[in-house]
Amino acid sequence: MYKKSAVALAVSAVFAAPALAQETVGNIQIYGKLYPAFASFKASGATQPGTPGLATLVAPTVTAASAQDFKQRYSVDTYNSYLGFRGDEKLGGALSAIWQIETQLNFDSPDQFWATRNSFLGLRSNFGTVKLGNMDSVYKEFGDQFSMFGLNSGNFTSASNALSHIGLDTVRQARFHERLPNSVQYLSPEFGDFSLGIQYSPDEQKGNPGESRNRKILSYGVKYDSNRIYLSVHQEKHYDLFGGSINSDASFRNSDAAGLAAGAHSVDTGTRFSAALKVVTDQTVTFDIARLEYKESSQRSAGRFEKYARTNWAVGWEARWAASPFRTGVQYVKMNEGECSLSGGVACSTSGLDGKVLNLGTAYDLSKRTFLFALYSQLTNGPSARFDNWPNGDAARGADTKQWSLGVQHRF
Repeated sequence: MYKKSAVALAVSAVFAAPALAQETVGNIQIYGKLYPAFASFKASGATQPGTPGLATLVAPTVTAASAQDFKQRYSVDTYNSYLGFRGDEKLGGALSAIWQIETQLNFDSPDQFWATRNSFLGLRSNFGTVKLGNMDSVYKEFGDQFSMFGLNSGNFTSASNALSHIGLDTVRQARFHERLPNSVQYLSPEFGDFSLGIQYSPDEQKGNPGESRNRKILSYGVKYDSNRIYLSVHQEKHYDLFGGSINSDASFRNSDAAGLAAGAHSVDTGTRFSAALKVVTDQTVTFDIARLEYKESSQRSAGRFEKYARTNWAVGWEARWAASPFRTGVQYVKMNEGECSLSGGVACSTSGLDGKVLNLGTAYDLSKRTFLFALYSQLTNGPSARFDNWPNGDAARGADTKQWSLGVQHRF
């Protein structure tokens, strides 16, 4: 971390902005994390056209063009490497202003903008913290305590694309565990070891001519965090995002390129319980269970998407081995088939929408801020499922993927 004098010199030298030469009030820090890696990916066993017994909502989407495997390929990836600036200013009494600007660094193929990650301005006091900006949802911040050495954000060992996604297809409107733009968040102070959070992201298009939807997002939760035990219950609600329809075959949708069915609305809800137990010093066991429900109303006609629900769970173990520089991590995620219904009482099947993920990793510390790492992930899809943890593309429905990477991380 660097204090304000170092930051002022660095920023003024790089940007040569006269305004930045003004007196700096409060503390400012530069921080970041870089973790480039040499990686491998391949996918095999894609579901072929005419495969019997597929789930109702996805069966028509399997074509010869889409049912393709991917042979082994190599890449150099930077995942969610990032650079950040943050600071605070005492305003009197217990009140402080806090701010943060954080940007993802795609230095393997530079193409980025400022403030793509958690960026906000807020006020903090004895009554809690209020922030406005682009921030992780409470569902994401409170949940999934497994971290694989802090590397899983944005790479293939992240459980979010399995634990908190619909699995019918890969369109992100159906995924929870998100970063919410144009949102306001309140985090309470701790009461004993308990605290709570609530976040609201409004639909900035609501009220425009011809716009009948209100695509707002609410996220809230409560957590208990002591030295050894972490417990949280959190929920996220997506209104009028039609996560079910948009991930189903076009023949079942209530919202598509042809327009929105008159009066159609959706409420998608993700509810998750997360727990972490520090069994002994530097060894932690984690557990998550997520219930995902997608509901839509005022369907175009009989046989349209009405409801889909599934329960997924994950268990993980992270360990640092005594005085050794080695660390290890393992996580298993299980996605169940779930249940569905269509309007007008039309029959609906979820056959083959299950899946599972195994993540493995090891790290070797070179210092407190730098380590080498090796990661491996194997995702197995049911014949109807399309879970996908490939950062550089989308594998076909039913395909099983294998990925590994070797890299180095430096945090500053």
